[in-house]
Formats: sequence, C-alpha cells, structure tokens
Amino acid sequence: MSIIKDLRKQKGMSQQQLAELCGVHQTAVSQWEKGRTMPDRSSLRLLAKTFGVTMEALLGEEKTEDENKIPVFSLITAAALCSKLGSNDYFALNVTDGSMSPMMFPGDTVVVCRSMDVNSGETGVFSIGNGNAIIRKIIKKDTSIMLVSENTSYEPLIFSKVECDALPVFVLGKAVELRRKL
Repeated sequence: MSIIKDLRKQKGMSQQQLAELCGVHQTAVSQWEKGRTMPDRSSLRLLAKTFGVTMEALLGEEKTEDENKIPVFSLITAAALCSKLGSNDYFALNVTDGSMSPMMFPGDTVVVCRSMDVNSGETGVFSIGNGNAIIRKIIKKDTSIMLVSENTSYEPLIFSKVECDALPVFVLGKAVELRRKL
C-alpha cells in the first residue's frame, strides 16, 4: 500500500521505526507498502493515529474532499476545460456578463452536465473557435443553429453547419442548475 509508504516518508520515519511502533517486524512494513499483505486491525489503528488519517483512508476507501467538488471556472476555453476536467461529468461556470439576464446575473454560478448535445430551446455552454465558454440558449434549424441570449441587447449568434465545423462551435454541456448567493 503505497499510501503507507508515502505517509511514513512524510513523517520522516524509516520502515524499522514504523515497525517498532506497530510491534511488527520491518519486513511486515515492507510487505504492507508493496501491497502484498494488509496490516491487521490493531496495526491499522496505530497507523491511522500516527499519520493523523482514518483507517478508511489507509485502505484507500475514503474519498478525498476534492473528489466530491464540482470544478468552477470563470473564463475557460474548450481545450483548457477538457484538459482540466478529466473524467468529471459536471463542472460549473461563473456568469461574468449580463447576456443571460434576467434569468442569470453576473456572480451566479451555472452547474453544467458535460454533453455532446443540447436540445433546441435548452440552455447550454458553448465555445466558439478558441474563445472562452459562453452560456446561451440554442435554437436549432435545419441548416443552422442560433445561440440566443436572454438579454435582448445581445444579438443572437447564428452559425451554418459549415461554420459550426470550420470555427468550430463546441457544445460543452447542458446547464442543469443555477446557484445564486442571496
């Protein structure tokens, strides 16, 4: 279990010192670190107390706090988003302009489910060329798409299918939740 090795090294301990603390032979610690054997319950308790972690963390069964968080971005391109998200199904985008008011305001956060498609009439997150992600409602026509703002002072963005491929216009995901501070 490399976590034991990592924690032991962080504490500046040798295998022998850790073995003495747990009342086992140094080869037992070596076997734990290689994943060949598991510490017994009493050794796990001592290890957890020594390293200041839970027994579940030592066994690799505890999720870290970061695994439960949705990454939040303010300005991001499609390429940067893909490289930072990995396998996450959700991300959040801070609203930075008034293009979607009165539905969304600057400072609001939109939770987005990654998707290759957003149905006509739904709100999604899009990237045009190498530009930053934008939030718009999509209207699909036979030969084009329109990305429409809720705020009428913003002109709709209209792209033919050829333009969508050439620029390209990326669908980054579907807006599924709006969070706002009161």
